Amino acid sequence: MLHILMVDEQPEILEIASIYLNKCGDYIIDKAFSATEALSKLQISSYDAIVSDYDMPEMDGLSFLKEVRRMNNTLPFVIFSGKGREEVIIEAFRCGADGFVQKGKDPSTQFAELNHQILIISKRRQAENELRMKEYAIETSINGILMFNDEKLVTYVNTAAMKLHGYESKEDILEKNISEIFDLNTDGNNDTDFYSEVSEKGWYFGEQKGLKKDGKRFDVQLSVIRIINEMTGEKHYFGSYVDITERKKAEKALLEFITEAAKRLKSPVTHICRNLAEVIEQFDTTKNPELLKMKLSVQLKNAQQVIENLNELNEAISNGYDSIPEDYRDFLTR
Repeated sequence: MLHILMVDEQPEILEIASIYLNKCGDYIIDKAFSATEALSKLQISSYDAIVSDYDMPEMDGLSFLKEVRRMNNTLPFVIFSGKGREEVIIEAFRCGADGFVQKGKDPSTQFAELNHQILIISKRRQAENELRMKEYAIETSINGILMFNDEKLVTYVNTAAMKLHGYESKEDILEKNISEIFDLNTDGNNDTDFYSEVSEKGWYFGEQKGLKKDGKRFDVQLSVIRIINEMTGEKHYFGSYVDITERKKAEKALLEFITEAAKRLKSPVTHICRNLAEVIEQFDTTKNPELLKMKLSVQLKNAQQVIENLNELNEAISNGYDSIPEDYRDFLTR
């Protein structure tokens, strides 16, 4: 359902228009008998389109259009007028009108044409607004986003990507080879494998090394999908990535802590096992059960201390679970 504001000084025109348009489509139609009244309505209501006469007192349709464009540059606006002079039509489009329908034809014909223009214009503006929102979302994303073509040249970067790589303007990155943005030969990642994977699967997801303008490297989680232009067959690649340098540092620090903790636990556990083995050997031959009991009590305390240390280690693992590489998680939490 479309909410339309119709503006015409003649009430009968507005009434007829309401009848015919609702036969053609699903509309809510607000009526205004002057441009001044219409401007007041625009202050309190939102509309999908405006249909306005040209020849009106106080403010004609073109002056009204100019005011609307100052208020909202994207609201669809159709001039519906008996003035079909070429200069009026040219001026209407120059001022930002989206359509022009001439009055005076057979009512069913002219209102069918008006309905068609409203629908086409509204759909086009809706698509434009959606595209604008998507472009805004990409541009303002906190993820680095870039596109490159089949020649491996960067064709687009958003602000986050520009900052991640240490550049002051996007123009400094555009047309660079993707190998100047990511070090695809680092840590066993071969660029040939990267491109072949994207080419074969149509996507890539993994860790890579980003390159800053000054040559410094940083860790990124990178996802890439291939996009093919259906009209031209050209291939483009859309990449999204985040800086995971701090996460990688946290992973390394946690693994070092776990490794060191495991080493420290090994010694007391070995000691407990050795002493328990001695107690078992003496169990049948001892003439001093109190001494064995004392030795067992000491090992019990040692074992309790190991359990406390294990609990601390388990807590550290649980708190840092998201920072632990997946390959280690099952083993550490088993």
